[in-house]
Amino acid sequence: MTERTAKVWDKDVPVSVHQKSKSVWVAVGTYHGQRIEAKGRSESAALALWRETARYRGG
Repeated sequence: MTERTAKVWDKDVPVSVHQKSKSVWVAVGTYHGQRIEAKGRSESAALALWRETARYRGG
């Protein structure tokens, strides 16, 4: 598991990223009290999807 930082609007948010299988990466973190999990085909894709989801949920 790797700790990364995702910039959501103006805040740096810690996000954990790990490889679930050969082609599935999972990013997990908490934003505004909500646990957010996103999956992607690469570490960067999972992190980007997590950031996008956090922006959507955070308004």
